Amino acid sequence: MNLIKFKDFQLTLTPTYIQFELFHESHFGLQEFHKCFKLKIEHYRSEKIGIVVKRIHPKDKYSFDPMILLSEKKTIEKHVKWVILVSDQYIDALNLKFVKIFTNVQCLHFSEYSEAMQIINSNNLP
Repeated sequence: MNLIKFKDFQLTLTPTYIQFELFHESHFGLQEFHKCFKLKIEHYRSEKIGIVVKRIHPKDKYSFDPMILLSEKKTIEKHVKWVILVSDQYIDALNLKFVKIFTNVQCLHFSEYSEAMQIINSNNLP
């Protein structure tokens, strides 16, 4: 695994997916998306991968620009197999719902990290 830290978030690169964690009071917009996409291409090239979005602390506040899902829809669908959210927060589930609505990417939601890892390790994902 390879951990890459940015000012507002960190990425953990694994052989089959990227784990994404936003820091408290950060914003994930188009500029941040392009940073992540550049790393995705450098490490995985055109291979489709999974994305795990993991909330670090329940009380953290951060924002996600859902317009990314419209402006980058083709890129997301071409490069992302699935998105797994690990959080018990309503706002995170709402953001995942936007992914479901605006893309054809398979989305799963778990409140416990161990549950998400169990499904990933079972190889039952596309």
